Formats: sequence, structure tokens, C-alpha cells
Amino acid sequence: MKKRIDCIPMRVGVFVFLLVLASLPTLAQTVSGTVTGPEGERIPGVTVLLKGTQNGTTTDGEGYYQIKAPAKGTLVFSFVGFVTQAASIGGKAKLDVQLMEDAVQLQEVVAVGYGTQKKKEVTGAVAQVDNEVLSKSSTSDLGTALQGQIAGVSVQSSSGEPGASSNIQIRGITSVTGSNQPLYVVDGIPYWGDPKLSISEIATIDVLKDAASASIYGTRGSGGVILITTKQGKAGTMKVDLDGYYGIQNITSGVPRTNFEDYMYSYFLWQKNQNGTNLGNTWSPLENTTDGFLHNTDLTNVIEKNNAAIQNYSLNVRGGTKDLTYSVNANYFGQDGMIINSGYERFNVRANTSFTKNKWTIRTSLGLRTENQQYSPYGMLSRIYQYAPYQQPVDPNLQSITNAGANGSGQAQNMGYLAATFQQKDRRKGGQFNGNIQAEYAITKDLKFMTRFGGSSTADTRVRINPLIKTYDNDGVLLPQQVRSGVYNFSDRLSNFAFENTLSYTKTFGGHHLDVFGGITAEEYTYSSFFAQKYDLLSNDITVLNGATLDPNAGSGTGYNQNKTNTLLGMLGRVQYNYKGKYMLSVSARRDASSRFSKKYRWGLFPSFSAGWNVSDEEFFKPLLDKISSLRVRASQGTTGNQNFLDYSNAATITLNKDYAFGPDGSELLGLGDTQTSYANKNVKWETSVQSNIGVDMSFFKNKFTFTADFYNTQKRDMLFPLAVPPTTGAGKNATVVLNVGDMTNKGVELSAGYRKVGKFSWSTNATFTRNINTITKMSGTNTVNYLSGGYVDNVDQVTVIQVGLPAGAFMVMPTNGIVKSQEQLAAYQKLVPTAKMGDLIYVDKKTVDTDGDGVPDQGDGLLNNDDRVYAGSGIPKFTIGLNLNASYKNFDISMQWYGSYGAKLINATRTAAYQYGTAQDLVYQYSSDNQNSNIPAYRGGSHLNARGWSDYWIEDGSFIRLRNVSLGYEFPASVLKKAKLNKLRLYVAAQNPITLTRYMGFNPDVGGDGLASRGIDKGTYPMSAQYRVGFQLGF
Repeated sequence: MKKRIDCIPMRVGVFVFLLVLASLPTLAQTVSGTVTGPEGERIPGVTVLLKGTQNGTTTDGEGYYQIKAPAKGTLVFSFVGFVTQAASIGGKAKLDVQLMEDAVQLQEVVAVGYGTQKKKEVTGAVAQVDNEVLSKSSTSDLGTALQGQIAGVSVQSSSGEPGASSNIQIRGITSVTGSNQPLYVVDGIPYWGDPKLSISEIATIDVLKDAASASIYGTRGSGGVILITTKQGKAGTMKVDLDGYYGIQNITSGVPRTNFEDYMYSYFLWQKNQNGTNLGNTWSPLENTTDGFLHNTDLTNVIEKNNAAIQNYSLNVRGGTKDLTYSVNANYFGQDGMIINSGYERFNVRANTSFTKNKWTIRTSLGLRTENQQYSPYGMLSRIYQYAPYQQPVDPNLQSITNAGANGSGQAQNMGYLAATFQQKDRRKGGQFNGNIQAEYAITKDLKFMTRFGGSSTADTRVRINPLIKTYDNDGVLLPQQVRSGVYNFSDRLSNFAFENTLSYTKTFGGHHLDVFGGITAEEYTYSSFFAQKYDLLSNDITVLNGATLDPNAGSGTGYNQNKTNTLLGMLGRVQYNYKGKYMLSVSARRDASSRFSKKYRWGLFPSFSAGWNVSDEEFFKPLLDKISSLRVRASQGTTGNQNFLDYSNAATITLNKDYAFGPDGSELLGLGDTQTSYANKNVKWETSVQSNIGVDMSFFKNKFTFTADFYNTQKRDMLFPLAVPPTTGAGKNATVVLNVGDMTNKGVELSAGYRKVGKFSWSTNATFTRNINTITKMSGTNTVNYLSGGYVDNVDQVTVIQVGLPAGAFMVMPTNGIVKSQEQLAAYQKLVPTAKMGDLIYVDKKTVDTDGDGVPDQGDGLLNNDDRVYAGSGIPKFTIGLNLNASYKNFDISMQWYGSYGAKLINATRTAAYQYGTAQDLVYQYSSDNQNSNIPAYRGGSHLNARGWSDYWIEDGSFIRLRNVSLGYEFPASVLKKAKLNKLRLYVAAQNPITLTRYMGFNPDVGGDGLASRGIDKGTYPMSAQYRVGFQLGF
């Protein structure tokens, strides 16, 4: 028995040796050679793979390669823009290959929703971006990486805060009440919102832009569809890729702020403009103590952080056998904030497998994400402008304010408020598990059945703590009005599940090819949340809900919880036909039901039709092929639906209001009051979008130059909008009912072009152009102008509207005509504004009165009110452009991504706030008797008409051109990699947003806001950063 046991280690060793030996290529030898193009030019960067394995390499800057391979093996050579070629080794040690140019990769496969198609046979407007392009951006946000890459896809930043998501719109605004975000589909499973994948786990992104392509998703296709395919494994030797970068970030722009000397001079001008030669007590801010002369406080150094770190590391392992393949990806992303108390880190893991046996193919995908985010206090940047430079500096770590400085208790309270803001802790922890399993069975060679189940579950918890800060007056007495502390808890859970069963039939006979697809889908989305808040912490050491006051009086705390469920059921079908790849036809229809509608209007039908013609395949076109390599024309029309509005809009809602007392006088018994705040509308029906699209795809001069153009017209019908309910109905304050009351159009043109030259010096360029015109064409109801809640500039003045004939979210502002600079102007203006003085903004009394009866208003009504407002543009740009430049020489490569936006108007609310608080630097140049040529209105306090945010004075041109990314890299040659036993090693330096050319005077001209109502209003949003980083790409 002992001898038998002793033999076990030897047997294990022999087994391991044989296993390792079996994994090595049989009779491996070194094969080398040069890869050239059609004209003999050497091509760097060509992928060389041993067929049936993942053993591979790439050609160096001279087109040279070297690889270990068996004598009887086959090498596969592939490169973008060229036909993939296989060459048998045949025992040769030297193997040179010449690649021929491909017909613009028309055999390339793109995702089209519930399937794939050859690019040559696509009849809709579909665009693709791969991981190589996406990975050039250093961001946790997918939208930021997509900006400028696809014509028709608009990306605007909601914030530069770490972890923030951008606003993505495909072919313009699609809804004025619901979400304008596209539908995300990851490996076939629809997601609720941004799936927040790491870029490293994404293989390709396909965007379905036209309704004919998106209508297969029915209810949620009106905003376009983003199809994400994650990385999959390939049969062969295991390959390992390790990528990473580390960088720093800085704020490079902002609204200039005054220093102490300029502030006092501006204050002097204020007094002079108010009182004329009688300056009054000009030095009143400093009258209490000379301590104010000692300060020149600038909170910028306290709030902003220089050289904040950003880093990203990813690991991908993939491989497999003929039957089983796998891909595992792990990613870490970390970003420190450029503003105190902000930062973000995320960890993603994804494992994909594919198993094929006989007629079965089973695929699985599992993903896990964890997040930690710290938010900067709301409006932190505004604090810079609210705090006068003569005031005492604030130590962000103080727990009490005892030195009130120059302005007594008022300053102490202000300092206490700031200290509490600086010490606020606002953290979110989140996680998501997602996955799907798909089983496909080949019933026959042409008929396949597929069943798929998947979904995700997301849980977030957010805790905000407003610390306890005590403030004292100059005598050390605790002030009666303290900064109120508190603790805020919020948690939510989102989950979605999808179950699909489909049949697909594919048949080719003669020159005819037919694809028939049909299926049934069921989806469920659930959302639950809980919120609680209590005030007046007993101690900063106890920061839980029970550590706050137990005072039962009204206002001591608030809370709520909610639960929502939305279910969808769909039946879908599609028929695709082509003849010899020349003539293509596609017809699809989807019938959907949503629980958000009453039974009468629950179901919606969404059909589509598209056709294409590869003109360049015709006999009559052959004489032109030397100049025009390919020509394809496309046309489509489709209908999509939108159910992205409030849940239970077809039912009345009841809201819990404030407590009320009942019983005898003096009773402390409190009761709860409920108010109906919205009314049921059983007739609410689907918003629908009908879109027509015409497109053309061309390539020239042996496919070196490519061009694509699309023209579209979208008619939005039965748009949902909440209308106010009259108080006579007994409804509560601001009660509404959702009705189908509006129509809207989106018209546009999308152009993209590219050029490439391959050789010892290779270079390529791609450009995109997007133009979208949005117009409200119908709006029922008594209000001709509907001001959007949330469209405030200074918490007082609403400026964004929904109005027929204008874009959704248009700016409606009070017009001005310069400032009062003469006695004649002053006398005329005082008839409208009796209190007007020299240097005031001149508001225009719009002509609204018809005095001669000809039906044309010819005179103002003598009042300043909303009737005087005029259209002043919107936050929607007239057009956007993207430009990518790439070049390589030998082993060096350089790339640049430019992005530009023209015609958007922005309201600089940060500049407005600085003016209202008297801390704007340009106030030293304001109008005065000594500076009568100034165009800056005289400062008369924050509430004066000169400072109101509703005028066109604060509107600025938001056009800009930005260098989004630039990188310079070096890839080590094959000879070095061989010695180091590596497949790839590339080092690079890069910068993101280093250059922005704009006239805008705020932090960032790319202002997306947090919704339609605030689009284009810069409220001191967290600024974008300029980033500088070094990175590596390593392959084993």
C-alpha cells in the first residue's frame, strides 16, 4: 500500500507534463515574413493568427512579423480595410503575404436587433463603434466615449462630477415629459437606463438610429436603441490582456471672481450709482472692525483641488476549445474629484461562456458591479461667489465659529453655513448583478429555436450628513439661529427581467436569400425606494437617524417610501429578403402591451418597412468602379412607441400632506391629511413616432474614401404632457392630469466621411456632421406658453418653455436694448420703469396692443410682464461635428479626437449669481459717471431688474471646438516581444480636453443640464476637467 501511495506524485507529474506538452503546437517552428498591400507598400499592425488558436502577433512598423507555428499550420492575416487572407505554411520558414483591399468591409457583420446582418445588406440607419475607439477616452461614462463618434448621436454632459452619466439623444428630443434616453440592450437583454459597463468589457456598440431599425423594440424604441455586445472567447490558446493608465485632472475655466480691492471699488461704484455725489457710508462692510482689511478671501483654493488622480486598470482572459469558449474581464476605475468631498470608484467583473454540442448552443453572461461615490455639496461652486473677499477665511475643518470678523453675527452665521457645507458627507454605495442564459437548438439546418432569460438587480444606499456647527457672536454667546444639522437616508432597488422565445428560419435558393424571425417577449421592471430625514444632530459622532432630535413637532423630519411595477408583453416578427445581395427588403412589426395604460389603450402596434439597392453590383455600373467602388441607397419608414412617463398616470394619486390639529382648543393631537394631486385619465394612449429615412452609402478610389448620408423626418404624435387642473375640481395645489395633447417634429441630416492610406506611413481620418431641427407643432389647452418646472435661473425666474413653433425647452426671456446712457433715454424709460436710473438695463415693452385695428400689434401695454418675453434660442445646437485623426509610422502612433458644437445658446446662471452677490470681477467695469461707455449695467443689489436672470443679457453663445483626446504611443517590435515572451506591449501618453476654443465665459460650454427644463442653463454645474495620463497595453 505504501509503494502504491508513493507512486501517486510521479503519476501526477507525468500527467501534468503530458498535458503541457499536448498544449504546445506540434513540431513548432519559427515563421517570419512581410505583409504588403496592393501596391507593394508594407503594412504595420496586421494581425497574424495561427488558424484554430489564439496564438498570434502583429506586424511591426516595417510590416514584418515572426511567429511560432507548426510546419503544416495555416496563418490568417487580417487588417481593417483589407480582405482577410489565409496562407498555408507548408514547411516554409519565410512566408510573405500581399493583402487586397476589401469593399469597405461590406461583409462585416453588424447587430440589428434580435439578430445580425452583413453591413452590405443593412437597409436601415445603423452605425457601429468598436472598443479600440471607445478606449481612447478616460471616463467611467459610456456617453462621453461616444461623443462625436456617430452622426445623429448627441451627447451632452450633465456634470463633470466623478461617476456622472451624460445625456445621450439619438436624432433629437423624443419626449417632453418622459425620458429622452435610448434603450440599452446588452447581449440581447434590455436594461433600465445606463447599464454602467466598463469600456474594457465591451466589444462593439451598434446604434439603431432610424425607426425602421428600432421598431422591433416597440414600446421603447422612440429614443433609439444602443446594442452592446460584450467580449466573447475564441477557441485556441489562452490569451491575457492587461491595460491601465494613471493621470491627473485640473479645472481650466470658470467665471472670474473679484479680489478684495476690486470688490471694494465695485462697492464704491454701487454707492455712487445709488446716491450720486452723496456717497453715503461707502465702507459699511468694514465699519464694525478693521479686521476686514486683513483679508482677501478666495474660497477657490479651499473648494478646488489640483492634480486630482484618475486611474483605470483592466484584465481580460479568453480562450477555449472548439466546443467551449470563455472570456473573463475585470476592471477597476477610480477618479478623485476636483472639488472637495467628491470622488468615484467602480469595480466591474464579467464572465461569458459559449458551449456548442451537436444541435445545441448555450451561452451565458454574468456581470457584477460595485460602486462607491462621494458627492460634492449641491451648488458648491456658487459658494465661491456668495462669499465676499473681505470676510474671514473659513477653515473647512472647524466645528464651531467663534471669531465673527468684520460683520458680526451675520458673518458668523455665513461662515457656519460654509463650514457645514465643506464638512457635509454625502456618500452612495451601490451594486448590480446582471446576467443571462441563452439556449439555441437547431431543429433543422435552416430552422432554429432560441430561448433566453436574463435581467439585472441593482441596489443603492445613499447617506448624507449635514454636521453640527455651532456659531457664536463676538462676545462668545451662542447665536439663536444655528445652521441646522441633520441626517438623510435614501435607498432604492431596481430590477428587470426579460424572457424571450423566438424562431428563426434562414433559406438560400438560387440567388434568393430569406430570413424569417418571430417571437414572444415578456418583461417586468420593479422599483422600490425608501427615504427618511431627521434634523438637529445631538453630536457629530452619532450620525444615524436615531442620533437626531426626537422632537415630534412638524418639520422635525420627513420620509416616504414607494413601490412601482411596470410589465410589458410583446409579439414580434420580421421578414428580410435579398436577391444576390443587390436588392434588399425588410418588413417587421411588433405588438406591445404596457401596464402603464388602461385596458382600452394597453396594446400598441409598431410596424416598419425598409428597402435597399446595391447599385454598384449592377452590370451598368462596372465602368465606374475605378472611381466609385460601391454605391448603396436605402429608404425606410417605421413606427415606434414611448411609454416612458410616470407610472399610474391612468389612475388618481393621493399625496400625504402636512399634519393638522383636531379636537378641543389647545389639543396636541395631530392627524394626517390626504389630498388628491392628480386625476385619472383612462384615455391616455401611446405616444408614437413615425420616422422616414433616406440614406446613401458610397466609397471611392478603391475604397480609400467612404461617405454616408442620411436624411430623416420624425413626426411625434399624441405627445403626453401634464396639464393643470382647476382648483374648482377640489384638487390640491398644482394638481395635474396627463393628456395626449401635443405633436412634435424632428428633421435632420447626418453625414459621415472617412479616408485611409496604408503604408509605411499610415493615416486615416473620419468626420461626422449632425444637424437636427426640433419643433413643437401642436399643443392643446388654454396656455399658449407652458413654462417648465425646473427651468429656473436664480430660483425665481423660469425661462424654458413648451410653445408651438419653437423647439422643446426653448428660452423665453425678457428682451433688453442696451443700458441707459443719456438723459433722453432715461426720461423715455422712466415712463415704463419710474424708478429707473442711469446705467440700468433697458427692458423692451414688446408690442402687444393693436391701436389702429389692422390686426398687427403696434404698441406696448406699458407693463413689464411675461407678455413681453421673446424667443432667444435654446440649448440645442444647430449642428455638431466630430473629427478623428490617426497616423502611424513604424512603431509610433498618434491619434486625435476633435468635437465641435455650433449655435446652442446658454444662460450663464453662475455669472448671474456672481453679479447678484457683487463678486463678479467685471463689475469694476460697470457703468458709472466716470465710465459712461460701459455696456455692463450698474450694480444695484441682487434683487434689482439689472440682476434678474430672466433677461437676454445673460444669454451667451455656447459654440465651441474641443480637442477631446490626443495620444502618442509606441508599440514594441516583434523582436523585442519575442525575447520578453509577450504578444503586445504598447506605452502611451494622452490628454483629454486639453484645449477648448469658445467665447462662453462659464466653466463648460457643453451644458446638458439634468433634463429638458434645464438644458442650456449653467447653474454652476460640476466643471469638466483637463486630464493628462500615461498608460500601457500588455498582451500575453
